[in-house]
Amino acid sequence: MANRILLTVSALIKDNLRNRFVIFWIIIFPLLLTLLFSLVFGGFSSYFHVVVVVNGNDELAKFLNTTRIFEGVTSIPFEYALQHNYIYVNVNNNNFTLYTSQQNEIFIPSLEAIINEYLHQSLSSNVEFNVVKVSNFTYYDYLISGMLGIITLSNGILGVIGVSAGYYRDRLIERLATSPLKSYEWVLSLVIYVIIITIISMLVIIILGIIYGFIPLISLTFILVLVISTLFFSSLGTVIYGLTPKDKIFLSEVVANVLVFPLMFLSNAFFPSYVYPPISRVFIEYQPLSIIITDIRDLTIYNTLPNLLEIIVILILALVLLYISSYKLLRLREID
Repeated sequence: MANRILLTVSALIKDNLRNRFVIFWIIIFPLLLTLLFSLVFGGFSSYFHVVVVVNGNDELAKFLNTTRIFEGVTSIPFEYALQHNYIYVNVNNNNFTLYTSQQNEIFIPSLEAIINEYLHQSLSSNVEFNVVKVSNFTYYDYLISGMLGIITLSNGILGVIGVSAGYYRDRLIERLATSPLKSYEWVLSLVIYVIIITIISMLVIIILGIIYGFIPLISLTFILVLVISTLFFSSLGTVIYGLTPKDKIFLSEVVANVLVFPLMFLSNAFFPSYVYPPISRVFIEYQPLSIIITDIRDLTIYNTLPNLLEIIVILILALVLLYISSYKLLRLREID
């Protein structure tokens, strides 16, 4: 079995990495998307509200919400605020300690002016500010780590469906059906192929990130999360392809695009959820791609372990979808 799978994976890699269309999707597309957002939104925070966590003065948080620059919130832990690139303000009478990332430093003078205005209205004086830079976090860090999540989505779903549909149209599936290859071996071969091209895409994105000054923290846990994420999306791709009538195989590619691009752009890949309208924030924060991207950011930027329960749930869903496609949907022949 293992030998047949390895031979099939090798054939998939040789066939598809010679295809300019495949090269575009696994290398050129993520590069162009990253460059586009880095050039256009490199200073994105200047266009949106910046979240300020206020500890010790709930009225100040409410006052910040009346401004067009800041969104004041309370009851958020210090570590959580830092991981989400919020400004954290600790209030002790008239002493204000402002914790900020490098990216948000440009907002500190405005924040100090607004706090002074608030204190003037409340008839307070003798304010003292202490600014502490807690990280070198920039938008490029945010963007590159988000792109690492996106390649698991695009390569996973589009990669599986693209290869499967291409093999069907070229009648190569008929040749595979006459071979000893089992249906589940074919599915596993597709998934392994997608994981390999995702690692290739990851290396390209990381090289671009290094050019922008983003040095990700690469670990075995990060690689494992990347593999599980790719496994989940590729297994979803096999189910979509398996459910598509083979006389209308083009529908699988239509469904894939309809699914991939909304998930991509309605996620936290390019912007944090708080910049979106409130009605869409819950979906954006908790849809699968956003959860995966958050885990990748925790690992590559903050060197913190992701939510283990989330990873286990994603892995279980991936294995269930893989089983369904291997034994129920994506068959090489009527009877294995």
